[in-house]
Amino acid sequence: MLAAILATTAAHSLEAVAGKVYRGSDGQTVEVVTLEPRTASEVLIRVRGTDSEDDGIALRATLKKHSRGADYVVRHRGGDYVLLLQRDGRYEAVLPGVQAFPVKFNQEATDKASTAEVLAAHQQQLESGRIAAFQKKAWPHLEKKYTARAGEAVTALNKACGTTVTFTFDWKSFSDEVMAEFDVWAACAPLASRAQARCASVKTVTTLVCRFGPTLGLERGGDTLTFTTTSKGAAEGPAFLDRNLSR
Repeated sequence: MLAAILATTAAHSLEAVAGKVYRGSDGQTVEVVTLEPRTASEVLIRVRGTDSEDDGIALRATLKKHSRGADYVVRHRGGDYVLLLQRDGRYEAVLPGVQAFPVKFNQEATDKASTAEVLAAHQQQLESGRIAAFQKKAWPHLEKKYTARAGEAVTALNKACGTTVTFTFDWKSFSDEVMAEFDVWAACAPLASRAQARCASVKTVTTLVCRFGPTLGLERGGDTLTFTTTSKGAAEGPAFLDRNLSR
């Protein structure tokens, strides 16, 4: 989470100063934006016009040159991912979930493009968590384990309170560092246990959500109750929830 906050802060200090647009034969667009403060090896890249679920994401990429050409590398699923590559002057884009496709520089599209809009999209996607979700490593075993434990807890809650509540995790808010170092369910469990102790507080709730953040928080939105936990959520969460659930 701290890394995401720092990344967002850093993005707001950047300025888009130049850009190039490449086009694919089926209408795909690849925008490459140079940033200020200028770092020759770092750019923003946005790929649009594909069927990928990641279409339109604007990612910070590192240019890595080698004897065969160059790779524009981003972080995806916890590792390096080549989003755009250049071989012998030819470019090819490789967005997850779709077949790689060749692109060529397009002067007309470059003249019409807005580099500031690409940077704004990058900043918005940082804040929304979309980029964090793209970069985050997959943790299927842990997610399955924590989801099972949440299911057991919410079954007990529904039996005790006569409710039909479900429990979900906002997985994109849990960074790779958090997933690797902390027991996520221990940090989220107070939401289910304290709700069960205060049935009246969840009579109109159908969904409990646990997310990770810098400070403890509790938010009601319609029939959803969202608990923001922290690395100390297991210890500090119960008292915090007891103070706030009845409000």
